[in-house]
Amino acid sequence: MTDRQKPNKPLFSQHYLDHRLKESPEWQVDVAAEFQKLKNLYISKKALLSTLSEAQTEEVFIKPALDLLGFSHIPQVTTRGKGRAERPDYALFNSENDRDAAYPLQSNETAFYGRVIAIAEAKYWERPLSKVSKNDNRDFYKNTNPSFQIASYLTGTGVDWGILTNGREWRLYYRQASSTATEFYQVDLVELLEAEDLDKFKYFLLFFRQEAFVKDSQGRNFLERVRDGSTTYATRVGNELKALVFDRIFPDLAGGFVADATRRGEAVTSEQ
Repeated sequence: MTDRQKPNKPLFSQHYLDHRLKESPEWQVDVAAEFQKLKNLYISKKALLSTLSEAQTEEVFIKPALDLLGFSHIPQVTTRGKGRAERPDYALFNSENDRDAAYPLQSNETAFYGRVIAIAEAKYWERPLSKVSKNDNRDFYKNTNPSFQIASYLTGTGVDWGILTNGREWRLYYRQASSTATEFYQVDLVELLEAEDLDKFKYFLLFFRQEAFVKDSQGRNFLERVRDGSTTYATRVGNELKALVFDRIFPDLAGGFVADATRRGEAVTSEQ
């Protein structure tokens, strides 16, 4: 089983994504232009990608992809985290103005990361994202699980959202999830691009574009609204299933048992 085939603990309710999300105004977005730009980027670099180092993968594919997704970014900003110097590959911003205003604040972690909408960590092409990669010359952080690495960065920076990618797989992590390192939302970008399925590609764009991280007038962004909606929806469905079991199915089963017992009793009586 490949790394991208392994089941993950979902960050969002799949049933909510399959059904309720399509009722949202965001779902009406036309993704054709963004799809074509990312498809062209992938096709133009496809022959190179498996040969590149981590830094080269960033330069050739991941950084251009982040640009196409609408982010402004500052690379390699150090944070002390839990007493250690930690360095997410990218601090992501809503705009160039926000990014430029943050440059002078890099010595003040609280002020700097207060302006950051997400962090991103990039790995070489198709590097497994949920396990240690020992004796790997292309992996600068040998013996490190990338999922735990991004979780550590989120904790250290205090930023809520993080993107982890090896170019092909893109994962979204949430600092306030019950298990930051193992609860994530994952998309196989190459699979979507090669299938040319715009509806499935729409999920990638909606969840990983810059607009997904922008706060609304209530102080929540698209990702937080979807997560809240997923939780509420899952709770409601669970309650409805319980009600169905106890109000309809269980009484029917109980009635069947009583009827069966009655028939058995009648049979015994007649035999006697």
